[in-house]
Amino acid sequence: MVTDPIASIEVTALSGEGAQLQLDIRASIAAPQRQSDGSWLCRVVVAPLQEQALDVRGVDSFHALWLACSLILKLLTQLKDGGARLENADGSEFPLDAYLAGLDGKR
Repeated sequence: MVTDPIASIEVTALSGEGAQLQLDIRASIAAPQRQSDGSWLCRVVVAPLQEQALDVRGVDSFHALWLACSLILKLLTQLKDGGARLENADGSEFPLDAYLAGLDGKR
């Protein structure tokens, strides 16, 4: 569990014929914390896709946060690639492509 997240997102994944299966996904990221070895760690929760919180480690706070966000986007991409429709709470399409824009090094 992430208490007082610095970033969070809620997405509904619908899959199956006629969107029979619905999965309400809540992802949150805790503020990066400096570790004794000099690295930085972000705790990430992606419920219910992951049973336990995940610790993402980076070389600095920006890197740890970037990797935490990237992890969530990869999980959402896997769902979409598997045939799920991703929606916002209001039923509109979740703009995954907008979140991923520019990540391939192109501008």
